[in-house]
Amino acid sequence: MKKLSIISLSLALSACANQQASQPNTETLEQLSALSAQQTSVLSQCESISEQLAAQQQRFDQLEEKVVAIVPAPVSSNKATAPSCSKQASYKLGNKTVLGESEWVSLQGQKHAFQARIDTGAATSSLNATDIVKFERDGKNWVRFNLRHKTIDTDIIVERPVIRTAEVTQASTNTVDKRPVVSMLVKLGPISEKAQFTLTDRNHLSYPVLLGRSFLKDISVVDISQKFTQAKPTFKD
Repeated sequence: MKKLSIISLSLALSACANQQASQPNTETLEQLSALSAQQTSVLSQCESISEQLAAQQQRFDQLEEKVVAIVPAPVSSNKATAPSCSKQASYKLGNKTVLGESEWVSLQGQKHAFQARIDTGAATSSLNATDIVKFERDGKNWVRFNLRHKTIDTDIIVERPVIRTAEVTQASTNTVDKRPVVSMLVKLGPISEKAQFTLTDRNHLSYPVLLGRSFLKDISVVDISQKFTQAKPTFKD
C-alpha cells in the first residue's frame, strides 16, 4: 500500500512538471503569433502609404505639366528690337505651316489682301471672276476678268494667260461648263507658291479665293478650329 502511494505521488509530480514545462512553450507561440500579426499589419500600412505617395506624385506631375503649359516663357532681357504687333507668329508642324480654315492671302500683281477659304476637301483652287473676256496676246490665249467680290468694295481688273481649260460638271443641271484656269503667285504667311485657279463666280460664297489640296499639299496642314492665323501679306514690287 505504501508503495502504491509513492508511485501515485511520483506520477502526480511528473504530470505537474510536464504541465509547467509546456506552459512557457504555449505562451511563446502565442507571442510569436501576435508579433507576426503586427508585422503583417505594419507591412500592409506601408504598402498603403506607398500607394498614396505614388498617387500624390502622379497628381503633382500632372499639375506641373499644366503649369508649364499655362505660364509663358520668360521674356529675354536682351534689348533687341521688339517685333511688330501687327505681325503674327507662324505656327509650324515639322516643316509644314499650320493654317486655319480661313486665311489672308495676296495674289500676284495685286495690292489688296484677300480672304481665302482653306479647303482640303477641294482638289483644286478657285478664284472669283466675273465679266470674263477671252482674248489672244502674242499668239497665246489670255483672259481678262473682274476679281471684285462682296468683301471687296472696288473693281479689280486682272489679265492672265490661260494655261488650260477645266471641265466642271454642274450638280444641279448635270451640264458641263468649260472654265479657264490661270496661274498666280500666292503669298500666305511664310508661304510663297504658284497656284492654279479655276475662274468662277464666287459672289454668292463667303470668300473670293479658295485654296485646295493641290496648293496645300506638302507645304501645310490645316487646323479647322483656327482662323486667320497668319498676318495680312503684301507683295513689294
